[in-house]
Amino acid sequence: MKQENHQLVALNEILEATPVAAVCCELETGQIIYINTTFTTLFEESLETYSSVYDWLKSKLKQGVFQQNIKPLREQRTASELSLCLSTDLGNRLQVKLSYEVLADKEIWYFRNITEYGITERRLNARSEMLEMVAKSSALEDILEILVRQVQYEMPESICSVLLYDKDAKALMLGAAPDLPHEYNSAIDGVKIGMNVGSCGTAAFLQERVIVEDIFSHPYWIKYRDLARMAEVSACWSDPILSSKGELLGTFAIYLRKPSRPSYKDLKVINFASNLASIVVESFLAQEELEKRAYFDHLTGLINRGYFFEQCESILDSSTGAADSVSLVMMDVDHFKSVNDLYGHKTGDLVLQTLAQNGSSIFSNEDVFARIGGEEFVVLMPNVSPLQAENKAEALRKIMEKSWVLSAEKQKVFVTVSIGVAHKTEGYCSVDELLSCADKALYQSKASGRNCVTAQYSSSLPILL
Repeated sequence: MKQENHQLVALNEILEATPVAAVCCELETGQIIYINTTFTTLFEESLETYSSVYDWLKSKLKQGVFQQNIKPLREQRTASELSLCLSTDLGNRLQVKLSYEVLADKEIWYFRNITEYGITERRLNARSEMLEMVAKSSALEDILEILVRQVQYEMPESICSVLLYDKDAKALMLGAAPDLPHEYNSAIDGVKIGMNVGSCGTAAFLQERVIVEDIFSHPYWIKYRDLARMAEVSACWSDPILSSKGELLGTFAIYLRKPSRPSYKDLKVINFASNLASIVVESFLAQEELEKRAYFDHLTGLINRGYFFEQCESILDSSTGAADSVSLVMMDVDHFKSVNDLYGHKTGDLVLQTLAQNGSSIFSNEDVFARIGGEEFVVLMPNVSPLQAENKAEALRKIMEKSWVLSAEKQKVFVTVSIGVAHKTEGYCSVDELLSCADKALYQSKASGRNCVTAQYSSSLPILL
């Protein structure tokens, strides 16, 4: 008996010195004999309410996982190593490697903590997935949701959100917040940045981290406490998302149900989240800008020549019936070279931008409005009558006639436009045919003294309006 006790004491001392969480039990009954300090520290509990590790694991795991892995391990007394996700008594989630060993009439359960390794691996996978989605032009909201889910996985008590900065509106727009209430998201979508605008509005304004441990006692949240009550959150830590050049891109926020102060580990998670969000948002915006340059004119924001032809071919291919009405408007600025020569190219650019803005206020979203070169603009109008197309062209001419821009010397510069309108009368008509027809009408407008609209119907003579 003394020898057995001596052996047990020696075994317990070995287990206590083991850097891995370990529990020693009777082999036949499963009764717990010894739990080392590493186990109680790791899992934050002593298993006092459990008769065996077997029962403890049964309470921690889903029935299918338990039946498939733990039950055969003990019944077959194998030494296989299993990867498991277990929660501590305080709710923290751990990734562990479980191994089982039989020594004489004892069984020993080992739990090796691989949480940090698992988190690192999962983070790398999330990062790769997000960047791949950026490359495939996936929706930014879907990309950012992966990041939100990753942080919420690492911090199970948290609810996270990403807000994106709108430079023109100086406001934060909803990026991704899948687990905040819809009413809360709607209320903060478009909020102007500034001091005392919650954690995110203030963090964006200051461009520095804002830690609010208790929403209901902090001045930043005075105007938003009712929203916080509705969302059932009591703490909010927000980090500004900054580009590689230090420009504001948005904010990453971590909300918690109870008043909370971030630990050193929490701060590392916040750093990871805001840094990855910065990479993703900046990459997305850069790709968006490249695509925009491929399809849009950089000066006016209208679609460019190549994209115009692509759009028009599609529209005309589906408008082959006699009843399908399509019109094309071509215009250019009268005496544009003189404007550039007298006032400079910057003034000329302002004239082109003004024409684009005025045209956009008249033409509908269905109309394909483009700058196809220099001072030359075109509009393809599907599903409008010839009269409607001509009325729109005349409306633009009148607006331009009254418009002016300021030169570098603060002189008012007035310009006019000449416009040609072509109409598809029946059957199929190519873009080139319509452009040729509109070009003839435009030439007639110039020959008639400029600042007028001329319509061309198929092979008929031009009609001066």
